[in-house]
Parts: sequence; structure tokens; C-alpha cells
Amino acid sequence: MLSALTTGHDGSLSTVHAGSPQEALRRIETLALMAGVALPHAAVRALVAGAIDLVVQQRRERDGRRRITAVAHVVCDSGSGEWALRELFSLRDGRPRWRLPLPAELLGRLREDVT
Repeated sequence: MLSALTTGHDGSLSTVHAGSPQEALRRIETLALMAGVALPHAAVRALVAGAIDLVVQQRRERDGRRRITAVAHVVCDSGSGEWALRELFSLRDGRPRWRLPLPAELLGRLREDVT
């Protein structure tokens, strides 16, 4: 998955099982390292940071419905290659919480993808 995301093609979608957006990115790193890629952890972190723009988390409710519970923007520190997450949306105690405005870089990329 990580290899496919870093080929230069815009737009991909993948699924990973995790309890939070942060956990999802750490899990992707771990899975890549477990696959036996001959890269150091720092290089794998940089690949993740450069390949993924958004993490959308969903949860299955007790009644079987699925709900979006978090959306986070992956922010890459170009100097260190480290990633950080900026929460854009969360659902806590059944109440939606939006963090707006969207970062200009992300908004520009989303507009490019729509046009």
C-alpha cells in the first residue's frame, strides 16, 4: 500500500484497522517495517508523511451503523520528514466538532482534485 501511494499518482484509498488517526499512521509504519523493506524507521516515517494527506476514521455503532468519528490532516515537516496530525473533525459524545478553516495547502489540493 505504501509503495503504491508513493508512485506519484494522485488519489488513493486504503483501509487500516486502528483506534485513532494517530494509531493508523503508526500501524502503517509498523506494517511496512514488518514487510521487510530495507529502510530505516525514519525513512518509512518520511514515506508515510509524504504519501498520506487525510485520515478518515469510522466506527461501527452498536446498532450496526457506521459513523465518521474523526478526520485528520497529515502535516509533514519537510526538514525532518516527521508527521503530525491536525484534527479537522471529531465526533465526541455524539456531538460533531469542526476545526475550520482548512489549511490553505489542503484546500488547494482538494480543489485540484474536484476540477
